Amino acid sequence: MNKRKTRVAVPGEKLGVEEEFIPGEGVYVEGGGLYSSTLGALVIDANSRKVGVSPYTKVAVPEIGDIIEGVVVGPMREDSTVVEILRIRGKRSLKGVFTGILHVSQAARSYVDTIFDVVGLNDWVIAKVVTDWPPYQLTTADEELGVIYATCPKCGEELILKRGRLFCARDKTFERRKISIHYLLKEGSYVSKDNKRG
Repeated sequence: MNKRKTRVAVPGEKLGVEEEFIPGEGVYVEGGGLYSSTLGALVIDANSRKVGVSPYTKVAVPEIGDIIEGVVVGPMREDSTVVEILRIRGKRSLKGVFTGILHVSQAARSYVDTIFDVVGLNDWVIAKVVTDWPPYQLTTADEELGVIYATCPKCGEELILKRGRLFCARDKTFERRKISIHYLLKEGSYVSKDNKRG
């Protein structure tokens, strides 16, 4: 085997194309190109025509099946939005910024017309990672996944879970979301900033 560590590779760096190499550890394929998914030493195996990246340190990065906590940062489109991944449950702290894409088809088990019925800008969500390359594809379809904290898009007031829906006490309106069973502010247990029980 003729392996050679040649230089440093950085995440997202194009290393070659599928016609030239087979992707190894630390490499993902996008549009026929091979890209580094980690910071490390570029490893090229001339015999097997395999390219990989040997990570310098094992850092926490999202993997398929991981449960993440994140914030919807947008842009919000009818069919998708971007989530900044803040934490992976059960793993050490993330190094750097990771983003995920939540597509309307991955939002719920039943049909959803638009992403605006699932999440809002600045909502905190729990989601599951379904791909192992950036930007990571996310799902909120399972019962424990979805919005865990949200504010009213009109007035900024915290939304309270009331009779299965999110309610703004100030505007007296309900907001549509795909709500996690772990939603933080529930009717009867919520005390507002004005010390009024919700």
